[in-house]
Amino acid sequence: MHKRIGAAVAGTAAALLLVTACGSGASSGYDQASNVAPAAEQQNAAQSAQPGADSSGAYGYDDPSVASPSASSDDGYGYGDDSNGSGDTAEDVSDKKWPILSVVNDAKLGDILVDSKGRTLYRFDKDTDWPMVSNCTGDCLKKWPPAKPVSKAEAEAAGLNPKLVSTYTRSDGTKQLSYNCWPVYWYTGDTKAGDTNGHGVGGTWWAVAANGKKANGGKPVS
Repeated sequence: MHKRIGAAVAGTAAALLLVTACGSGASSGYDQASNVAPAAEQQNAAQSAQPGADSSGAYGYDDPSVASPSASSDDGYGYGDDSNGSGDTAEDVSDKKWPILSVVNDAKLGDILVDSKGRTLYRFDKDTDWPMVSNCTGDCLKKWPPAKPVSKAEAEAAGLNPKLVSTYTRSDGTKQLSYNCWPVYWYTGDTKAGDTNGHGVGGTWWAVAANGKKANGGKPVS
C-alpha cells in the first residue's frame, strides 16, 4: 500500500523555477524529495479544500460507459490481453477520503500522483506534451479512462504545485487532467488504492512521478 506524503505548496523558491508554458526547453521538473511538507499539513489543506470530495464520487469518474477492455493484441496502447489488467472499472477503488489530487510514496516507484479515490495516475508514451495531444482513443479509453481535471486552486489547496496542473481539451470536447503538460489517465486494472498494475503496460504506460515525469525512470518493476 502507498504511504501518503505531503507536497510543497506553490510559492517557494523552487516553484518559481518552473516554466510557465508547456513545451519549453527548460526543465519543468519539481524536486519533490527536497520540497515535502509534513503529511499533516497536506491533510489539513485537503480537508479545507473541498469538504465534499469523498468516496461518494463527487470527484470520481463514475461513467457507466467505461467498459471492460477488448481482447485484442497489445500494440503499445495497452488495451489488449496482458497479464497486468483485470478489466475491472475500479470505480470504488477506495472508500476513504483522499485529497482531490495528491502524491503518495510507493515502495517500488517512489513518489507518484494519485486521484481523489487513491487511484494511481498514468501517462502514455504515444501522447505528446507539446503540442499537447492524447493518442489514446477508442478502445484504448475503455482501459485507460481520462483523469478528471482539477483547477489550479483546488490543486494548491490540496498541497500540490498548481503550476504543474492544467486541463487538456480532447478532440471530442471533453476535458482531461494534464500534469506537467502530459494528459493523465487512470487504469481499470487497478482495483484498489495502492495498485500500480498499469506501470509498464505495453512498454508505453507509466505511473506519473511527483514531478510529472515517468515514475522509476520509465522502467518496469519486478
